Amino acid sequence: MPAIQSPQSFNLWLKLSTTLCSATLLCGCAAHHRTTTAGATTLPAEDTKNAAASTAEKNVMGTQYFPDASPERVVRVTEKVFPAVVRIDVAQETYSEGKRQLRRGIGSGVIFDKDGHILTNYHVAGRAAELYVTLANKERVPAHLVGDDHWTDLAVIQMDMDVLKDRKISFNYAELGDSKRLVPCENVMAIGTPFGLARTVTLGVVSNTDRTFYPEQQTIDEYETGEFSNWIQMDTPISPGNSGGPLVDMYGKVVGINTLGIRIGQNLNFAIPIDTAKHVIEEILKTATADKKGSVERSDLGIDFKPLQDLETFYNIDINKGALINSVDRGSPADKAGVKTQDILLELNDQPINVRFPEEVSPARKLISDLPVGSDVKMTVRRGKETLHLTAQTQKLEGAVGEEKELKVWGMSVRDVTRRYANEEQLDDDTGVVITTMSTGYPAAKAELQSGDVIRSINQKPATDLDEFMKLYNESVKNKDKTVLLEIQRNRGRNNAVLKVTY
Repeated sequence: MPAIQSPQSFNLWLKLSTTLCSATLLCGCAAHHRTTTAGATTLPAEDTKNAAASTAEKNVMGTQYFPDASPERVVRVTEKVFPAVVRIDVAQETYSEGKRQLRRGIGSGVIFDKDGHILTNYHVAGRAAELYVTLANKERVPAHLVGDDHWTDLAVIQMDMDVLKDRKISFNYAELGDSKRLVPCENVMAIGTPFGLARTVTLGVVSNTDRTFYPEQQTIDEYETGEFSNWIQMDTPISPGNSGGPLVDMYGKVVGINTLGIRIGQNLNFAIPIDTAKHVIEEILKTATADKKGSVERSDLGIDFKPLQDLETFYNIDINKGALINSVDRGSPADKAGVKTQDILLELNDQPINVRFPEEVSPARKLISDLPVGSDVKMTVRRGKETLHLTAQTQKLEGAVGEEKELKVWGMSVRDVTRRYANEEQLDDDTGVVITTMSTGYPAAKAELQSGDVIRSINQKPATDLDEFMKLYNESVKNKDKTVLLEIQRNRGRNNAVLKVTY
């Protein structure tokens, strides 16, 4: 890891950290420490004069601000958090060759309350049809999906509390910390079940607290993710199976959820900040019912941003002022309000907005997503030399991937057409369902339908969305219709297809 480059950045780091080292210090290096047997840190001679000035920073909550990762402290943190970390065995719902299938996998999670709720990744437990949890005491208990959120790659599951009670199984839960207090070079531990192995701990340091992958679009099985928050980067080793496990500070508090490791790089690992997860947990638990999984409702204006760095002179605006609107979705609230590509968004509901650097794109997106769905939004935009005041009404955020269903009799699976999918595929509107997979030898394949075809109607009755489509499909199956007329949109053209169905 590179040395701290500038005196300014070093002085800032020196203020925040209790590890007072020379200006050439490498993150994570302990060579400039001298620790006594009692655990007290002896400062290098050249930094002794700074000791008095840094006393306040070194004594928060009665101890060092950022405790050293001494063997004793690492053991104590491990003893505190290990009992709350679980292995998750999951069967996720997927669709292939026109059929609903279950894909099995393993991951990690952390229990965070007395009700047996577990926080993990969406790519571990999202869309789960079957869940089992292995506790620290080796007991294996069933669980169910409470809710999930692919936008942040987070999911909440809950152990079967009746089983725990009947079998007299106890458990511990971890304390959620505060990720915004993390700083580069702070010691952290990753705990999980890599490759399904029993609880494993690794130690490292925070490399970056505000990592972005912009302009790359992150996805999980086609589902968008990582659009509303930046990541914690750390050199703490994680492996497949660690996903969903906690990233823990030296106080034994969860500060992140381990999510991603880049194998082609050395020690490039990433976690979701726990501050992001807290909001997702709250919304999922608030909206979950016995019949419906919890979710996070977000607003959308149909715009996206591009950093203004090095473009301020071209657009003749002040540095650190405004956000360049890079795209406007057709038919979106922003489009209807008159917003155009290349406009500079200056204010949102009288609140100044700034996207100069890539790291500021996600916070700007979150500012919009946190607005109430259906609310009016005042937008101040700069267009050329004009300043315009526009009003848009937010709509509910939708991803490109809609809900999916299996049609056993016809031999295919279909998804709801969402607004985002319709825009991406340049469809006329978002009505109908799109064919995702088909089984050879079944009516859909024999009728020469294709994946990507959009079904607009069944027997001349409009299939406006997935729910209406399924009603028409079930009605046809119940009536044992031997021929079914479908209206199909393929690319920009429309045509009819006839299914010949046998029962």
